[in-house]
Amino acid sequence: MDEKMMKELEMKTAELYTEECVPCGAEEELEIATMEVYGEKAPMIFGVAAAGSGTATYALVDYSFAGARTLWAYVNGAWKAHTMSDTEVAGIAKVVMECNRLDAWWSDGTINMIRCWKTF
Repeated sequence: MDEKMMKELEMKTAELYTEECVPCGAEEELEIATMEVYGEKAPMIFGVAAAGSGTATYALVDYSFAGARTLWAYVNGAWKAHTMSDTEVAGIAKVVMECNRLDAWWSDGTINMIRCWKTF
């Protein structure tokens, strides 16, 4: 992946998701809670604290007819998960399965942000 392209994407993403998307007062509460859990300030990704990040080598979606839907990503030698609603499954599962690269951010093993890449 081109370094310049990555930097441009990060800049554009930061412009799109400004701090204004975090409700007033919530940012301070989030920082305090993060310090309590991790003992240090966790990095922020789109207004959400993320303890770790990486590129997935595997991705899958569990779809139980009993109601559980889970997106799984194997990142840095461990599985990370995100429980999804039917709406989320319909919107993201196809995109995840068609991408060439999946980057994930997580806290306590729970995925809180993904970025799907498709090369042409």
